[in-house]
Amino acid sequence: MQVLNPNDVKIYNLTHGRSIPDWLSERKKRLLLKTDVTLQKRIQLLQEFEMPISSQRICITPDKSHIYVSGVYPPRLRCFDTEQLSMKFERGMDSEVVAFHVLSEDWKKIVLLQTDRYVEFQTQDGIYYRTRIPTFGRDLAYYSRAAELVIGATGPQVYRLNLCKGTFMSPLDTLSTGVNVTHIHPQHSLLMLGTDSGTVECWDPRSRTRSAILTLPETKNITALQSNKMLGLGVGTEDGRVIIYDIRSTRPLITKDHNYEKPINSIFFHDTDAENLVISACSRSFKIWQSATGKPFTAIESEEDICDVAWYEGSGMFFFANEGQKMKTYYIPAMGPAPKWCWFLDNLTEELEESTENVVYDDYKFVTKEELDAIGLAHLVGTSYLRAYMHGFFIDMKLYREVKDIVNPFAFEEYKKGLVEKKMASQMKDRIVVKKLPKVNKSLAKRDMMKGSKLMEDDRFGGLFTNPDFHVDEESEQFKLINPTVRKQDQKSSEFTRYVSEDDDEDEAEDEDLLPIKKMKKKKKEMKLISCENESGIFAKKASSLSVPLGERLALTSEHVMKLQPVTGSREMHVEEEKEVKKGKRSRREEENMAHQSERRQLGRSASGLMRKQRGKFWRGRKVG
Repeated sequence: MQVLNPNDVKIYNLTHGRSIPDWLSERKKRLLLKTDVTLQKRIQLLQEFEMPISSQRICITPDKSHIYVSGVYPPRLRCFDTEQLSMKFERGMDSEVVAFHVLSEDWKKIVLLQTDRYVEFQTQDGIYYRTRIPTFGRDLAYYSRAAELVIGATGPQVYRLNLCKGTFMSPLDTLSTGVNVTHIHPQHSLLMLGTDSGTVECWDPRSRTRSAILTLPETKNITALQSNKMLGLGVGTEDGRVIIYDIRSTRPLITKDHNYEKPINSIFFHDTDAENLVISACSRSFKIWQSATGKPFTAIESEEDICDVAWYEGSGMFFFANEGQKMKTYYIPAMGPAPKWCWFLDNLTEELEESTENVVYDDYKFVTKEELDAIGLAHLVGTSYLRAYMHGFFIDMKLYREVKDIVNPFAFEEYKKGLVEKKMASQMKDRIVVKKLPKVNKSLAKRDMMKGSKLMEDDRFGGLFTNPDFHVDEESEQFKLINPTVRKQDQKSSEFTRYVSEDDDEDEAEDEDLLPIKKMKKKKKEMKLISCENESGIFAKKASSLSVPLGERLALTSEHVMKLQPVTGSREMHVEEEKEVKKGKRSRREEENMAHQSERRQLGRSASGLMRKQRGKFWRGRKVG
């Protein structure tokens, strides 16, 4: 499920997510459903709510218990039961459906207008009757008070078929060359016809006379008509505009442009006590906006072209018939609660997280014909290893990776080389930085660099580091009394920053760079630990063997204690001799421990004989256990 949030209004796409390819076997489909976590977490509101290629028209029955969808290919009609959340039946047809209308309150009676000029009536048993009209039909509407079917078609005439008498009545003659859309107002039964001349003709079906003509400026075709429960009329044009009228006036109340220049195919009115909203859709977008001001409420940008929209009135559920296989299902809680047959959506949507995944199939790779030629798999076209899809093929991801490794065996080496270069670039940042010091007042310049100030760059103090008259003698007693903490600050310099005088050579600078490495080598060569004991504790310092002459080192190895100064009180300094234990030579204590352990092993007694042997079981003189 995908969560959209345009204009701070949450929209839940219930059909978003991965889909299982139809060409997989049933066994593989079941295996994917068991192993793939993403497929297990997807929401399938209505089972098999899709068409083989695309869907064209969608409609909800008046009792809101069933959903009719027509699509291709081949042309077919499907009915879905909302109570069972599955498809009720499917019927194949000879030609595509232009429009259809449900005649009864339930799903049992329906009339379809087809592209081959046939008007087909179907019941729960199948096709009931078929009749043909003189021209190609475009839309139809049902006038329930007279049981008449009004059919708009190419040409100026609007055909009327009386379902009680079973005959065609005299047609209505319009002033246009074709009628694109027909609509009957649910309250006062005014018949409205949207023509391809940019006019809306209003007819009284009782007297079969024209009541009024509404002419839209700069409009050629009328593609959608819808009225609210009162006197409002919504007109959709071919160039993507929705115009709201009061049927008592020819002046538009408001005009809303979708800005896509695509024909409007659906219009709905959502009137509540809080606000009045208009729902309109073209092939690219679905928008909800306020009827009074035109301020946008929310919108949906569709990836596939929208053909038709069905709104489950009284709720926030919308169904889209589009050019894709799946019929899109959107739920907008701000428009109303979920329908009764999917009441669980209200609790489920609170726990959903936003997902932007846009992947067709994770286990398969889509490749084009050029990519197949590049990796040398063009000879597999037509076999079971490749599945044709649109302008390319689906190939198993494992097979694709194996072939890719064979074709380009040095891809891993190039990847490893790139990682090494990145690692070297990161280590270059930690190299020792050499900064040159001036000839005058080097210590002051060093402290200035450590603090990060720009005293040397200031022209006012330029002579402080160039003129010898401003030299400060830091070894004088006066300077030490005034600045007692200067030496401590000099010792806090960074380990990776070395300061070199301007008159030093480059070789000396390189030796300074290697100073941390020399220190590490010098620490490994330290030999002894000289201990100083007094009343307060033990003081220790490390003495390097390189700083002691050879004669003194020989004297130290022969003497265990060497007094370096006169003894005063309990203070005494001596040198401890480091003894190296030879391999294979054990101390006296270790030999005693080993002898003791061997003696204990000889005196140990086994406890296996202390356990009682389990007696056998006898019955009538025979051993049974």
